[in-house]
Amino acid sequence: MWTAYVQRTTEEGEMRVRKRRVALLGAAVLAAATAGISLQGSSAHAARKASAPVPIGVALTYNNTAFWSAYINYETQYAKQMNIKLIGPLLAGTNAALQNQQVEELVNKGAKAVIVNPETAVSLGPAIDYAAKHGVKLISVDTIVGVGKVYMVVRASNLQYGEAACLYISKYVRSGDVVDIEGDLTSSNGADRTNGFNQCMKENDPGVKVLSEPTVWVEATAATDIQTALAAYGSKVKAIYDQYSGPDPAAIAAVAKHGLTGKVIIIGDDGVPYEMCDIQRGDMSAASSQPANLYAQGALTYALDAAQGKVLKVGEPAIGAPSLQNVTYKGDVNLGDPIVAPFVTKTALSLTGKGIPGVTAPIPTTAVGNAKLWGNVYGAAHGGVCAGVPKP
Repeated sequence: MWTAYVQRTTEEGEMRVRKRRVALLGAAVLAAATAGISLQGSSAHAARKASAPVPIGVALTYNNTAFWSAYINYETQYAKQMNIKLIGPLLAGTNAALQNQQVEELVNKGAKAVIVNPETAVSLGPAIDYAAKHGVKLISVDTIVGVGKVYMVVRASNLQYGEAACLYISKYVRSGDVVDIEGDLTSSNGADRTNGFNQCMKENDPGVKVLSEPTVWVEATAATDIQTALAAYGSKVKAIYDQYSGPDPAAIAAVAKHGLTGKVIIIGDDGVPYEMCDIQRGDMSAASSQPANLYAQGALTYALDAAQGKVLKVGEPAIGAPSLQNVTYKGDVNLGDPIVAPFVTKTALSLTGKGIPGVTAPIPTTAVGNAKLWGNVYGAAHGGVCAGVPKP
């Protein structure tokens, strides 16, 4: 079952963390013994005292969304467990030049590796060059890099996001129109979600017309496009695929306005708390849950590997995927952990159909009530997943 797989990969990742902590403690004990230092009390406690935390820099684009807020919380928790001193996070917003400067700042402050969420896949070139000159490696979170070499890309398979949405729709829809609310097609995430969805729909649902609406991640544009499509095509619209969570409320409201609640499938991406609420209520059908916990755990684990000079290779065990793989963008090839993200539905299902290259089908889904989903964890800590979520 998919739920079992997600739980297993999380547990395996945590095992890697524990093994790494043991290795760090062992190294500290050895260093103390060589220096003639007498360790008092338990060896583990003494080793933690003797081993200085590893400084790891963090440069993010945002912290003002539920996902990135959850990511930062998980990162802080894992850093304490793994004897890591976090420098940052520094925040750049959409300012790529600022982010490059911030990475340089983290390197100059002594970071042994830097975790960065690039503003775009091709914006990080100066930072990569600067870090390399100082012997510091970068770990890219949530974005493929197409402008140089990084140590690791920690990112869910966005091709799978598109395929999962397609397989759900093709299970129930054989004719009519589907509105695809695209993100930014110049970004690796937007391009992969679109390509995965379009390839899968062509293979599995050729009788359905896909109405592609590029929005460049702008929610207002998405809301207008959804309203326009429903006004023009009415009941011919059988499904709406939101490639990010921002347009979900507008989609739910527009469907209700046109009297189509329960007749139009709505699928989102991100796994934010309000998506968990809307799936529970039946206002949405499904959403890919971008796993904030595995992003944080993977980024820190690979940052430690980089700081310690460990050489990783394709085929070795990964934290969120079955194994490490090469990921390619704009001709650059980097090692990646293409995390398997849960596809959340009201009850557990098995989505079957023709798979697309590089993505596995069928896809078992995760029931929305699973307490380990990051959106449910975050929601429980903030008054419940339905706190503040209006009913259509």
